[in-house]
Amino acid sequence: SMFEPLKETVALLSTYGEEMPEEIHLQLQELPEHWDGTKKLCLRVKQSAAPLQANEVNIIRKKCQ
Repeated sequence: SMFEPLKETVALLSTYGEEMPEEIHLQLQELPEHWDGTKKLCLRVKQSAAPLQANEVNIIRKKCQ
């Protein structure tokens, strides 16, 4: 749904005779998949960083006490 406005804009330009290169159409098809992959990567990194952050929190708490 995030890329629908872009697709609609390309379709609107097409109705006015402004054709986009084939590369643009391919990118619009591939972008949602790439975006999903990026979100999944972000979650994996967040999950792997959580224990490290918790460890740092404990170190800081010990220093403050």
